[in-house]
Amino acid sequence: MSGTSAIEGLRHQQAALAAFGSFVLSENDLSRILHDAARVCANSLNVPYAKICQYREDHNDLLIVAGHGWRADIVGHLVSTADERSTQGRTFVTGEPVILEDIRTNNSFALPAFYAEHGVVSTADVLIKGKDRSWGVLEVDSPIRRMFDDYDIVFLTAFANVISEAVINSERTAQMNCAIEEMKALIAEKDTLLAERTAREFRVRELQVELLHVSRLNAMGQMTAAIAHELNQPLAAIANYVGAAKRTLDAPRAGSDVLVHAKGLIEKAQQQTLRAANVIRGLKDVIEKRECRRVADDVNVTVRDSLALVLFGASYADIDVKLELDSSVPPVLIDRVQIQQILINLIRNGVEAMSQSDERTLTLTTVVGEPGFAEVSVRDTGVGLPPDVSERLFQPFNTSKSGGMGLGLMICQTLVEANGGRIWRLNDIQVGTGFRFCLPLAPRLSQGA
Repeated sequence: MSGTSAIEGLRHQQAALAAFGSFVLSENDLSRILHDAARVCANSLNVPYAKICQYREDHNDLLIVAGHGWRADIVGHLVSTADERSTQGRTFVTGEPVILEDIRTNNSFALPAFYAEHGVVSTADVLIKGKDRSWGVLEVDSPIRRMFDDYDIVFLTAFANVISEAVINSERTAQMNCAIEEMKALIAEKDTLLAERTAREFRVRELQVELLHVSRLNAMGQMTAAIAHELNQPLAAIANYVGAAKRTLDAPRAGSDVLVHAKGLIEKAQQQTLRAANVIRGLKDVIEKRECRRVADDVNVTVRDSLALVLFGASYADIDVKLELDSSVPPVLIDRVQIQQILINLIRNGVEAMSQSDERTLTLTTVVGEPGFAEVSVRDTGVGLPPDVSERLFQPFNTSKSGGMGLGLMICQTLVEANGGRIWRLNDIQVGTGFRFCLPLAPRLSQGA
């Protein structure tokens, strides 16, 4: 080959290498890159055949994964040994190029049968590196005896290096895609877990609302006799006033004094009707099943109303009630019905604890507590709590009452926390039991304080 022809050949190879490098940068399909590499290598070196072999660690062999000029049943099917028995194996193991000018005089390598079928005479192999280890082999083959020179090997090595970069990028892309898929799976799993958690939390809230509702109904049920007595008084008074008014109007005497007297009786009946309606309205508010609704409220009024719901009727006449309510306590941000339920539970517990006591004093206190909070206390002079119950306060099914469910204090704690406060037992009481809970002040008033 003349010098001019050699230079033109080198220029052609360099142009082909540059074009292939640009192609690799724009292409993500490794299989397409490998097949195009085999084609460009064969054309650039003026040989009809080229192939690329990839090492398979699990089989310890070299599989032909891309090629140019071969029969269709060769690429993707045939393998070479990954040791020094084959030209590809020698290059893969040693990292050095292997060149056979004439395989017919070769006694060093076991050559595959399809070489003879394609008339292969000369062959050259160079290593394709991976990121951390050898990846495979690039080989060109000629049916005409040819001595591949240093320029050819330099070209093939440069081409193999570009292929190596494509392989590394492909592996990185595959790893990134795997990471993305794993991330998607984790996000989907997280979304599923969050949905399940949301559903469980919703169900827990439903059960809590149901439990609180049942607790209120239970408390009202246990106070049925006293409630009936409280309603019977205004109803009986209404009947008496209406009857007296009727008799007054039916009397034979006439005059304006009769009408005035009848009107007075009817007004008294109306007052008793309002009294009965207020009792019913108060009971309806307590037993209504609903979600927490917090508004600014007077805690002292809530304490008095709760006490009125529990302590009416003759059976509580011998209880000495002490109200130590601080009128300077600002409004608190609460659900009044829920705070009433707390107070009803604590008051009833105190009353029941004093059933066998000589001294029956119930003390309710309100004070301004730590910054931003008001405090409410309920104390009794009863028998106190047994040690085993004291150790497990606010835990469910912990009770000293015969037939009790042990849910009262747990419900109190749940309701106090739902209203932004906390509850604890008073430890400085010599006789009886006491509990105190704090409630947040209404925002505007607390900020202005």
